[in-house]
Amino acid sequence: MLLRLCQLLAASTVFGSATYVWAGDDAQPAFRGSVYPTEYLEPYLSEPFIYSKSYSVVAAVQSPQSPQIPTEIDSEKFLPSGGERVADAIRAALANNPQVEIAQSRVDAAAADRFAALGGFLPDVEVSAAYADESLRSSSLQTLQDRDGTTFGVTAVQPVSQGLSAFNRFRGARASLSEADLSLASVRQQTALAAARVHSAVVLAREIVKHRVSNLSLLNRQYEIVRRRQEAGAQGRTGVEQASARRAQAQVALGEARSMLAESEAAYRRIVGHGAPAEIASDPYDSTKSPPTMLDAIAHAKQLNPSVNAAEAAVKAAKHSKSAAIGDFAPKVTLEGSYFQRFGADQTLTQEDEEYQLVARLRMPIFNQGRSIAGLRSARANVRQARANLDQTALNVDEVVTRSWRQLAQAEVKRVAARQGIEAAKQSVRGLQLEYEAGQRTVIDVLDGQRDLVQAEIALSQAEFDLRVSQYELTAATGTILQAFAADATTD
Repeated sequence: MLLRLCQLLAASTVFGSATYVWAGDDAQPAFRGSVYPTEYLEPYLSEPFIYSKSYSVVAAVQSPQSPQIPTEIDSEKFLPSGGERVADAIRAALANNPQVEIAQSRVDAAAADRFAALGGFLPDVEVSAAYADESLRSSSLQTLQDRDGTTFGVTAVQPVSQGLSAFNRFRGARASLSEADLSLASVRQQTALAAARVHSAVVLAREIVKHRVSNLSLLNRQYEIVRRRQEAGAQGRTGVEQASARRAQAQVALGEARSMLAESEAAYRRIVGHGAPAEIASDPYDSTKSPPTMLDAIAHAKQLNPSVNAAEAAVKAAKHSKSAAIGDFAPKVTLEGSYFQRFGADQTLTQEDEEYQLVARLRMPIFNQGRSIAGLRSARANVRQARANLDQTALNVDEVVTRSWRQLAQAEVKRVAARQGIEAAKQSVRGLQLEYEAGQRTVIDVLDGQRDLVQAEIALSQAEFDLRVSQYELTAATGTILQAFAADATTD
């Protein structure tokens, strides 16, 4: 009984009128860096328990009703339910990201190359005109065919047989265009994945900053209580030093969280094309957007992943290019026609001259400075490279699918464990609160339990991030991320 009375007297002395001190700054708490807009901070700057400039805990001792310490973080208050979601970020990234424009330019260039390859089947038509005058001609030139006056001519050369080189070049150009189209689809998939990941990274970074701010406020309060207890003689110096060390660690952790948020927001601007909005929210996890089994995920990836399909198209294009290089050794047959009309100025001419001819010509390449041989060797090497690239791409996709699937399963386990940890931390805080009201615990014990709850909230935020990112990576590897998270962007 005497011990209980001494505890009450010491507590009343310590808790007389405590003043909140922001660690390292005597002024108003400063939210430096790219963290949150001021309108988000104002509700917390006026909240008495966490962010008010001063508070009084004398009622915790004198009143039979002890103050109720919050047992959970109100995430909806800090992160509004509305705002830019994953689908919005993906659509903006597809419209603004330079990588998509680069891939689209490759498609346009491949389409132009296909048109150029089609020209190998078409005739080569040339129009010529000439003018000659006696005054500009030497009298010794007796063999000059052009008479005085103007000459107009048309020449056409139609390929007949080219050893299938033109046909294979056209097929190769068509396969290259298909490769460019699939590469564009792959870039869109990867851009969507990057946008989804950075969107989740910003959400995670903001949540961690919020949790770190809450944790630091709790440690600041704990430090003040311990310091005043030490001044009243009810607490040793060691406890004050321990509280100060934990507070310093929390300051460092908050600084790291703010740095991580700044990096995430910078990446958001680079990938999405605009800065991270003040209101941003993540979509809830939906297991139906992922394949039911890992085998299904691998099968979908082999069929739908645009990177694999683009690599297959590259192999086809390389094979056609090799066939075209072989065709360069075959004889070439052309049909050449020409027509000339001369409008002479000679008075002895009674009518205009006309000349025309139609010639079938066969050309057999013997040696063209080694260009055909070098082209064939290069084409064969390109086929081997394309095949190896296809094998490597398929292996990489299998690896990503397998890893993402297992990470997704593990992230789900971590999320369940984190939720259980939060429930356990809440129960612990409630128990400490009851024991505190019964005089068996101190306010410091309750604050320690509250700090454990904050850590559990951070673990849940990280688990939610891992779960979302694993699903994004899995759907991107299977080629379905746009259909799953931004269906209206698949045909843009």
